Amino acid sequence: MQEHGVMRWLQLTYKVPSEPSQKRVWVWRRLQNLGAYALQNSVYLLPYSDEVEKLFRQLAHDIQEMGGEASIFSVVALDVADEQRILHALLDCRNADYNKVVNVCARFLSRAVELVEKQEWNDQLQAEFSETLEKVHLSFRSARRHDVLGSYTAIARASAAEAIAVCEQVFRVLQVRDFSRARRLLEMNYEWTYHPSAAEQTGSPCGEQPEPSNDEPISPPSSFRV
Repeated sequence: MQEHGVMRWLQLTYKVPSEPSQKRVWVWRRLQNLGAYALQNSVYLLPYSDEVEKLFRQLAHDIQEMGGEASIFSVVALDVADEQRILHALLDCRNADYNKVVNVCARFLSRAVELVEKQEWNDQLQAEFSETLEKVHLSFRSARRHDVLGSYTAIARASAAEAIAVCEQVFRVLQVRDFSRARRLLEMNYEWTYHPSAAEQTGSPCGEQPEPSNDEPISPPSSFRV
C-alpha cells in the first residue's frame, strides 16, 4: 500500500441520477460495505491495493451503466496528520468488528469455565453453544467482507480467527462431556477467557455515514493531490 515511503490512496468520485433514488442508495450501500471513508459527499477514499482498485473499477463501471459518472484517482496526502486521522478512523472501524468477535468468544469461554466447574452439560446447553458459534462465524465473515485493509488489520483478523478456533475446540470436547480435557484447554487458553468490560461491549465506532445526495460537487479535497 506504500511506494517509496509515500502512502497511496485510491479516490472514487461519482454522481448518479437523482431519480430513481434506489440507484443512489445502492451505490452508497456498496461503499458502506467496502468500509470506504467519505471525504465529502460522493468522494470516497481507501488505501491503495490491487483488490481496492478492482472493486472501485467495478463500482465505477456499475455507476456508468446506470447513467451516472464516476472517476478513480490515485492520490497522496499533502497533510500527514490528516492522512493518519483518516487511516486511524478506518482501522478503528475494522478492528472494532474483529474485537466484537473476540468479545463474544470470551463470553462463550467464560461460560464454558462455569460449566466445567459444575461438570454440567445437556442438550439445551449444546444448542445454545452451537447457536453462539454459528453467530460468531457469521460476524467474522461479515468483518472479512468489510475488510480491504490487508496487512493493516492482520493482527486483529488473526486474533479473531484464533479465538473462534479455541471456542470450537472447547465445544467439541464439551459435547463428549470430557470435562478434564475441557479444563486443560481452557487453562491453556486462559488469555481468551474473561468478561468484557462495558466499554468493550459498545457498538462499532463506524456507524453508517449519512446517505449522500447529488447536490455536492465532486472535486478532490485540498489535503490530497492526484
